[in-house]
Amino acid sequence: MDLSKIASTINMRYYSQLGGFQVGGAVSGLDTQSIINAILEAESQPLQNLTEKYEKYELMQKAYEEVKTKLREFRDLVYSFKLQSTVVQKTAVSSSSLLSAEASSVAVTGVYHVKIVRTATYTTLAGANEVVPSPDSTKTFGELNYMYTPQEGTVRLYNNDTGNYVDVQVLSTDTIDDIVNKLNSALSSVGITGSASYDTNTGKLSITSDKNFSLVDITGNFTKVFHLDEASLNYSSGNYSLTSTASVSGLSTVKTLLQIATYTSKTIISGKVKINGVEIEFDQNETLSSLIKKINDSEAGVTVSYDYHANRVVITSKTSGPEAITLEDTDGTGLFSLLGIENHSLFVGQKAHLQISMDGTNWVDVYSNTNDVEYNGVTFHISGVTSETITVDVKIDTDAIVEKIKGFVDKWNETMDYLNEKLTEEPVTDKSEEEMTEEEKMKGVLKGDDLLEEIFSRLRGFITYKAEGDINYLWELGISTGDIGTGYENMMKGHLEVDEEKLKQIVEEDLNKVWEFFGGANGFATQLDDYLWEQVKFNGRIDQFAGISGRIEREQRFLATQIASWIERLSKREQELWRKFSAMEEVISQLQSQGSWISQALQGSNNK
Repeated sequence: MDLSKIASTINMRYYSQLGGFQVGGAVSGLDTQSIINAILEAESQPLQNLTEKYEKYELMQKAYEEVKTKLREFRDLVYSFKLQSTVVQKTAVSSSSLLSAEASSVAVTGVYHVKIVRTATYTTLAGANEVVPSPDSTKTFGELNYMYTPQEGTVRLYNNDTGNYVDVQVLSTDTIDDIVNKLNSALSSVGITGSASYDTNTGKLSITSDKNFSLVDITGNFTKVFHLDEASLNYSSGNYSLTSTASVSGLSTVKTLLQIATYTSKTIISGKVKINGVEIEFDQNETLSSLIKKINDSEAGVTVSYDYHANRVVITSKTSGPEAITLEDTDGTGLFSLLGIENHSLFVGQKAHLQISMDGTNWVDVYSNTNDVEYNGVTFHISGVTSETITVDVKIDTDAIVEKIKGFVDKWNETMDYLNEKLTEEPVTDKSEEEMTEEEKMKGVLKGDDLLEEIFSRLRGFITYKAEGDINYLWELGISTGDIGTGYENMMKGHLEVDEEKLKQIVEEDLNKVWEFFGGANGFATQLDDYLWEQVKFNGRIDQFAGISGRIEREQRFLATQIASWIERLSKREQELWRKFSAMEEVISQLQSQGSWISQALQGSNNK
């Protein structure tokens, strides 16, 4: 018998007092260890019974934890049926993709006629100036390092109609004027009537032609620097044109504030500014992208962006509707001037505006700061404006309600089947304890358990619970234990069935009556939820029995004391047996010695 294993069951340390190594039978030839083990095995039956009881309590605790989890899951669903929004399901169908709608449980049913007058917009502050003004045409190609580092090379101009092409060398020292002249010469040399030009106001390069043409970098990055790589060739009135998509001075946001200042000959110093009263601290050596992120992550309530195509900074409020955007350069950093937003245009956000009528004649104006407009329990989601009148049909969603209630019944049956299984399942007997899984060990541990039987019976009793109101019983909703002949067996198991047609009829007749049955002050779900809560809450019925400091644990502590006492008793008994057998071995050894002496003495006498 392994006393150490039994001691570990109750988290008790056990050390043998026999020195750890005993040898018996050296003289007698007896298997002393086996004899002592057999005696202890016989005398330890009460200890084994206590240990088995202790381990059973452990399994019961685990089993009840599982029961508690199952009941909690069921209770979560039951609780939701106390809410009107669970039972009362309504649907809203719109005639336009520009307006969707959701109907709450309190939504007024009917057909809504809706006109979208205006969507909600965001307040926008747009810089009046470009961050970096467009350079004049005397700037060299090598100086145009606003977004890319210019790399001199070869750009090829194709006449797509003839297949002819010409290579144009672009040098770092070439001015914009030089490049324009080279392109004009190239156009002529491939038989194209057209011209290249540079607009100092927009910072864009344009090429017009009477022929279809292409411009491709062979080496270098000319088309990137002038933002021609992302431009499309346009055709209009017999002419083709290719124009930069952004100013050549459009910035890369990895440029530092100090670098931007060198482009504009402006002054920038580290410090703090305020946007909507929120302080933003920055360093002149940080990049434009890091500054933008810092502002966007702040509590200023705005989103800052830099549009390199327009070469301007734009600030937009994060909340739609009428909002203010204020700028304060409290430290005189020059930041807002550098970003071109010191002078700006402010476009104040507008509220969404709907006109709604229930009869198509009398209209109500409804406003919202967002594009989600609520009216009569219906939320209208606006995604655009149309001159057409949109209809939204709000009605009871009978199918959804029936599915919700069926889901409730399914969960009820799942829970009752589980409890019934635990009360009736047999323990596993065809395997040893070492062969069994934890789940197999737990089988049958709650068979016929009094508390579980009580919970099962009380829940089953709710099948006949009488609620207050126009609907009193489950069977009036088409929820029952089944037809005659099967009803008794289902009642014993607590199993419910749903007559969908009857349930649908009741829902369509008066949905409020159905809701009152479940969620009223003394409704079915209300009372069932109260009962389940008493079972699963902290220190509830299950905890008082199987939880921390519950009855099972108190029993275990008592058993642990008895087990420890028995282990000590058997340990002493083991020592006693070893002493007795050792004494026996010593006596036998002495007798053998005396016998040997007598034998030798007799043999010596006979030899004389």
